[in-house]
Amino acid sequence: MFKRPLRFLPTGLAAGSLLAAMALSVPALASTSSARMRQTALTALGYNSTDWRYIQVPPAADEPLFYERSFDDSGWRTGQEGFGTVGAGCSWNNPAHVKTPWAVNTDILVRHWVHIPRDAQQVRIQGTIDNDAQVYFNGHLLQTAKSGNCIGGAINVVVPANYLECCNLLAIRGHDYGLATYLNVEVTYLKPTPAA
Repeated sequence: MFKRPLRFLPTGLAAGSLLAAMALSVPALASTSSARMRQTALTALGYNSTDWRYIQVPPAADEPLFYERSFDDSGWRTGQEGFGTVGAGCSWNNPAHVKTPWAVNTDILVRHWVHIPRDAQQVRIQGTIDNDAQVYFNGHLLQTAKSGNCIGGAINVVVPANYLECCNLLAIRGHDYGLATYLNVEVTYLKPTPAA
């Protein structure tokens, strides 16, 4: 016997079909919105930046807590990166790159405040040191860079997100063991931006 086709789904079946369709559409919407976002690399503190507070000390000198946010550096000099010597050494040891003298066989302590937007991602500190450096961010030791002879990019570390604040302190202790000195760093980050 021929049965007449149902024109309407039973209520329970219709509701289940609707929920399944909605669940399948959510990932599609999420992937569509994330596809419309991209990340732009921006510089928070560039190479050769100014207004660094610095002091040169003997290699064994202890400067307690110079990397802490509350440390008083008001008695320190103000200078511009790169810090170094002009003459023998690496390719950066020339007047075009060395803006502030750093004496051979000393340590240099440097501090700079850095503004990082709240939505910044992948905050990275990169740079060059001759010879070694300890890199601090808001009082946390992030990296001990062993460069030897001025290897470009020897300083390269991503700041953990939980270390970030709106106004941040970057502090570095550079160590020199003779012949030439050099220190120059930058701070960059990725910022989510709508795709064009």
